[in-house]
Amino acid sequence: MAVKKTDVKQEEEVIQEAAQEEPAGTDPFQETVEMIVPRKPRGEEQQYYVCVNDRRYAIPADGKMQKLPKPVAEILKDSLEADAFADDFADRMPKMNAEQPAIN
Repeated sequence: MAVKKTDVKQEEEVIQEAAQEEPAGTDPFQETVEMIVPRKPRGEEQQYYVCVNDRRYAIPADGKMQKLPKPVAEILKDSLEADAFADDFADRMPKMNAEQPAIN
């Protein structure tokens, strides 16, 4: 199937429109937000690891206020909320005794 000139022209227009929507100089990692990074329990490694678009961050879990790039802070916040939800859910689950048969 041959490529029509109109198809190529339409693709170029879409690319140009996308380039106009977000200026080339705006980098979301330049915007920082402050958040308190909570400590981890004893015995665990005292860092949180976040990877965004092949950028890797090791964030100290020291319980202090830190300035983080906005995308990193959002991912860390979501992760901490998910951990809290999972812990809460596990606490509400009925405890299984060794005498009770496992449910298949």
